[in-house]
Amino acid sequence: RQARLTNIYQQISPSPLFIAMDAEWGLSMRLDSTIRFPKQMTLGALSSDSLVYDMGNEIARQCKRLGVQISFSPVADINNNSLNPVINYRSFGENRELVTQRSLAYMKGLQDQKIIATAKHFPGHGDVETDSHLALPQINHSLSHLDSLEFYPFKKLIQSGLSAMMVAHLFI
Repeated sequence: RQARLTNIYQQISPSPLFIAMDAEWGLSMRLDSTIRFPKQMTLGALSSDSLVYDMGNEIARQCKRLGVQISFSPVADINNNSLNPVINYRSFGENRELVTQRSLAYMKGLQDQKIIATAKHFPGHGDVETDSHLALPQINHSLSHLDSLEFYPFKKLIQSGLSAMMVAHLFI
């Protein structure tokens, strides 16, 4: 159904459309009857980045077949607040190095298939206690704290050729 709709939209548009999808754990995040990949917390428990790369690569292949050019993934937030109601299992973990390594592997898997990877949620959404879909969460940290922890994965992804970044709706 989605491929048919995308084809219709592309045909009637006077210029080519960018099609984006929130596909953190694959197309199944938004579409039924598709493969559901593990959420990022599960991937953070793996002993190797190669499976994360392979997953990103396969999600990218499926996006291409569907006519999607942009994936709103990976989540590069550090899960550093156990009371966080929205990031939680969507993060690779609480360690900045692990989150960075897994985010890089996922990003490269997508981008090697020419899908635009979108790291989110800059400047870091892991240390909040409010669901940002329902209210405006606050982050009350110094710039030096943010720079040494929350910004870290995003900086490394940018240095490694990240295509896009999603900004979080936060009060900082």
